[in-house]
Amino acid sequence: MPGLRLPLLVAGVVGLALALLALSCLLTLVHAPVPHSAWRVGLSAVVVTGVWWLLNSPLEGPILVEFTYQHGLTLGDVAALPALLLGGAVLALAVPA
Repeated sequence: MPGLRLPLLVAGVVGLALALLALSCLLTLVHAPVPHSAWRVGLSAVVVTGVWWLLNSPLEGPILVEFTYQHGLTLGDVAALPALLLGGAVLALAVPA
């Protein structure tokens, strides 16, 4: 299907960026103490998670929990949670109190 290629490509690129940001956040958290400049990586992971939830429809996968007939929690939605949690942890530790 030619019409599906561009959304699939965009979702794939955003998913890859999300995975790389999650890995970067994990590596930042292993480094103790978390440097102040790492807030950019954490914020990027949180923002890209939001973008992923908007654009992941071509890659959503099976429905895990169905809320209504047209809304539910999919595997693609759950896949972004590690990046969100790791990004939030980096943000919390990188910004001084």
